Amino acid sequence: MIATFLTILFGIIIFLIPSVLINLIPQSALGKYFIDHIYFTYAILPIILYISITGFYYYSIKIDVYIMHMTSFRTISGLLKKKNYIELPHDMLIQYSFFNRSFSVNKTLMLKMNDVNGKKIIKRFKLSFLSKREEQKISKVLDQIIAKNR
Repeated sequence: MIATFLTILFGIIIFLIPSVLINLIPQSALGKYFIDHIYFTYAILPIILYISITGFYYYSIKIDVYIMHMTSFRTISGLLKKKNYIELPHDMLIQYSFFNRSFSVNKTLMLKMNDVNGKKIIKRFKLSFLSKREEQKISKVLDQIIAKNR
């Protein structure tokens, strides 16, 4: 949530305020400064757009003795959409893996599982700012669950 807020604030400061000041007071020293250095704004705009498109994800992973509860949703648009949520008994988990997304702060956790009819299902959860330590901790617990299932 903090990263989303900072991205929006940064976008307003870098793009919106200079654009308004250029139109309101173009002959002032501040207006001329922004006109002379507008290329900074246009150079940073693609970065802000990319961050907005890839988004930041809020996630929650709780693994108790019998069931795994996992939730992942985008911080802003996720409030309006259905959340990616699953409650999974341990015995249904077959395999998992983490995928790093290039040029992004997001990682994807892919869970491969069997449903009650024996069909294989794959569920993906996007996780923002997942550290190596957290990834290792999750991997350790999921490895123990998979080993117990075999």
